[in-house]
Amino acid sequence: MNYKRIINHVSFWLALLFLYPVWFLNAFSKHYIDNLLSTLCVLPVFIVGLYFIVYYLIPVLLIKKKKYFFFFVSYIIVIISLAYSDVLINRFVFLPLFSPNYIPTYETYYLRLNHMYRVIVMTQSQVFIFISLKYLKNYIEGYFEKEKLKTKVAEAELNMLKSQIHPHFLFNTLNNIYTLSIEANNKQVSDSIEKLSELLRYSIYECKDKFTSLNKEIRIINNYIELEKLRYSNLDIEISFPEHHEIIYVIPLLYFTFVENAFKHGTSKLTKNKWLKLKLEITKDEVIFNIKNGKNKTLQPDPLKYSNGIGLKNAVKRLDLLLGKENYKLAINDLKDSFEVSLHHKILDNEGKVRNY
Repeated sequence: MNYKRIINHVSFWLALLFLYPVWFLNAFSKHYIDNLLSTLCVLPVFIVGLYFIVYYLIPVLLIKKKKYFFFFVSYIIVIISLAYSDVLINRFVFLPLFSPNYIPTYETYYLRLNHMYRVIVMTQSQVFIFISLKYLKNYIEGYFEKEKLKTKVAEAELNMLKSQIHPHFLFNTLNNIYTLSIEANNKQVSDSIEKLSELLRYSIYECKDKFTSLNKEIRIINNYIELEKLRYSNLDIEISFPEHHEIIYVIPLLYFTFVENAFKHGTSKLTKNKWLKLKLEITKDEVIFNIKNGKNKTLQPDPLKYSNGIGLKNAVKRLDLLLGKENYKLAINDLKDSFEVSLHHKILDNEGKVRNY
């Protein structure tokens, strides 16, 4: 429970409780205590109304759904309702409790335009102050969060540079071996080295960008699968990639992570009947990636073991940071004789923004 947030909200309302009686001096009563008791009676209604405006009308109707007219009408209705509720609560709650001998006239409570005006202004000021404090808090927290993120990114880039020293050496060495294999006229070896070199080049250079084209990602996956086929001659594999599609951008090596895990945790553990099914679909507004592989039946289903893997954790973190939790859906099914990963995510442009159709 966030006690600090609760204390902040309670402090805000306590401040209003003691300040508004000053605002209503002469409008309702000339005595501060009377106005304080009156404010105490109507405050619960105003709390509900204000939270409804701040946490539903503004973020949902106005910002998220962009229903401007409906928001405006709803906002006016809530403000007027709060103003009338103030009058009615004072008439039927405050006066009977604290001034039972007072006999109000019709004009006293239903034609007091000055009082109604003050109530409306009070409600508007509440909304303005509350929203200002809320967004100021969000801005400050966002600023410090960005600073932390910058530090983490800098550390990650430094670690990446350190980790690239050995792969870079390996990449240059592979190029030399590739040249020798061509001279020796061994096509299978040269083709395999070429695929491995391309995969390594992609992981070192292409992955510096936050997003890459889907075509490049598909090519890298195909190269990786061809290399794995050299290890598993009896592998039954089905691949379905879209042949023609518009230019779509994805997170580099995201799909590759799931393909690599399928071989690492599934195919490599089987002695026979090794199979893998990989399918990539593109709909009007999303990309659907699905991979399913066979597994050893003697191994008990344990989705937590896979979910806690470093590869998947990194994939989920990248999805959260670059795509946003609201723009993707990841499902993992660990069954008795098979393992399946299904990823649905929104279509992105070259800047990583979700396309709106």
